[in-house]
Amino acid sequence: MSYSWFSKNGLVHRLISKHLQETTSYVKGVLVDVGCGTRQYETLFKPYVTRYIGLEYPSVFSRHTPYDVAGDALRLPYKTASVDTVLSNQVIEHVPEPWTMVDEMARILKPDGILILSAPHIWGIHNAPEDYYRFTCYGLQFLMERAGLEVLYVHAMAGFWVTAGIRFCYYLTRVVRPVFLLPPLYALVQIGAYVLDHVHLVEGDTWNYIAVAKKPEGATK
Repeated sequence: MSYSWFSKNGLVHRLISKHLQETTSYVKGVLVDVGCGTRQYETLFKPYVTRYIGLEYPSVFSRHTPYDVAGDALRLPYKTASVDTVLSNQVIEHVPEPWTMVDEMARILKPDGILILSAPHIWGIHNAPEDYYRFTCYGLQFLMERAGLEVLYVHAMAGFWVTAGIRFCYYLTRVVRPVFLLPPLYALVQIGAYVLDHVHLVEGDTWNYIAVAKKPEGATK
């Protein structure tokens, strides 16, 4: 995972890490990372929890992924009210029934447990054909409240300029030759987009949202 301005994903990774870092004050106890991928955020959360568990779907992709538990997000292999924190980063758009996934994550949380969830709003198709949905802040809030969770916040990770800039970097990847020109172009576009986003932030055009929710103390399921 590169944070370099010279990588087409550099700004994406910087922003996701920044917003996830801001959630560390909420995490505790046993954390299950649903759709852990390459466990790129394990080092970020591990100092704040008693145990980090990476869960991944047993697919062709995950054969080379160092997960701890193989499982399906629609049928999580945990007892009700058995974990303290659930993290799911950029996974819910790849699940055919996202409402069921949120219900399952809420189910396994203990009362007062925390769900941290991020999802794309404006982004291109990726990991096709398992790419089903995009989410607004209101959609994420609805799904979490429907599952009986108390939404603490839903934040845009950036605004219009960052969205336009990072999408343009992906476009450049397809059209610019020779390829040695790409890294400086990535840096120019991403730095410019980042600065412009701080001048005029249009959150409704964000590329991604992050949400934090809590399971109420008196929850019975």
